[in-house]
Amino acid sequence: MKQRNLQLLLPLTDIALVTVIFMGGFWLRHSLLAEIMGSDFRLSVYHYFLTGLVLGSVQVAFMAVFRVYRREFGLGMIEEVAGIIRGALMAVLFTLATTFITRQLLFSRFVLVFSFPASALLLSFWHSQFRKLSSRTGTPSRVLFLGLSDHARQLGGFMEKRAQVNYIVVDYLDPVTPTEEIAALIREKNVHELVVADHSISSEKLSSVILTCEKLGVQYKIAADIFALVSLTARVAHMGGTTLIESVPAPLSGLSLVLKRVIDLLLTSILFVLLSPVFLLTALAIVADSGFPVFYRQTRLGRGNVPFRMLKFRSMRIGAHDEKTALSHRNESEGPLFKIRNDPRITGTGKFIRRWSIDELPQLFNVMSGKMSLVGPRPPLPEEVEEYSRRDFKRLHTIPGVTGVWQISGRSNLGFDEMVKLDLYYVDNWSIWMDLAILMLTPSAVVDGSGAY
Repeated sequence: MKQRNLQLLLPLTDIALVTVIFMGGFWLRHSLLAEIMGSDFRLSVYHYFLTGLVLGSVQVAFMAVFRVYRREFGLGMIEEVAGIIRGALMAVLFTLATTFITRQLLFSRFVLVFSFPASALLLSFWHSQFRKLSSRTGTPSRVLFLGLSDHARQLGGFMEKRAQVNYIVVDYLDPVTPTEEIAALIREKNVHELVVADHSISSEKLSSVILTCEKLGVQYKIAADIFALVSLTARVAHMGGTTLIESVPAPLSGLSLVLKRVIDLLLTSILFVLLSPVFLLTALAIVADSGFPVFYRQTRLGRGNVPFRMLKFRSMRIGAHDEKTALSHRNESEGPLFKIRNDPRITGTGKFIRRWSIDELPQLFNVMSGKMSLVGPRPPLPEEVEEYSRRDFKRLHTIPGVTGVWQISGRSNLGFDEMVKLDLYYVDNWSIWMDLAILMLTPSAVVDGSGAY
């Protein structure tokens, strides 16, 4: 099936799923909960079905406004799920407001409210499966890179292995390649997109390449040297026909910080209650396996480069940190990170709690104290920060998190540079919807276990 047909299919299936969810809420309200909430049959099943269709159509319209149906996302499923959550909430609020104003709210409010979390969860799962299906069945987009740098090859590797769209990189060209040869290669290799990933190309050469792409009907992308920017955040703007890059205030500031803190306190309080049996069982297992202490306290750096003591369940033998130098030759990570897949310092219980990320749960205490947030960049060690470049310090402009983009994107399987890029994108594009999406995707990342060592 062609990509275009698949993209048209997605919103139609979304409407159908929302309708099914609405009818599921109707069954739940009028069957399982009828004795508790009483019977209410002012509308027939047929009218509920029509209402579900309308709600599904409204939700898909909002999701289209929030660009859920675009082909590519900077953070993949995180941004897509964020748009789904936002669209589901806005559809319910819109329907509630409309029926209240017109005094036509004859169906159960429970059914309408139920549809918000249910549709957000189901549509998020469906979209993730749909993306996998479309990447396997759709025609691959053939990409030609103009650039031979590590940055170009890293971007090409990401497009082939991690992007939601099915890309095939056909070649990497030297930036000095004449435009005529580039045009010939585009025709010869049936190229669909050209990516300019070398910042040394002159403006005259770049203009010539872009004009060639437009003549041949080939899409083009230009990789911006975004890490050269000093400002907190930047966006593309247009003035008098000129494209500009301008600085804007960081999205996570002022009232946004207050909102994030309120949500942290609310959700963390709920998690403490739900996870209290896990805390107790884990503590008993650690003591039985390797004795006390149960917790491991480690100095990490938080917002503004301020140190704090981060709590974790102890997963290594006592004195493990002092053995780090002797094991440095086995480090499997890049840059300042230190990761060993089969670390000999990890205890038997430690392997289990690391596999299921249970060792991270005591960080909820750090969240309650305000040193961490539920969602944010990974808190770095002081020795890691000593090796930071100027652009890496941007990660410390926000509160570190228990979970985040790095944690649900492969964790230790990602290199340091890729981790930094993901965190910087989060800092520059933060929204409450993105945080909710990351929280929703965290359980599936834990179950998947990719990079959990």
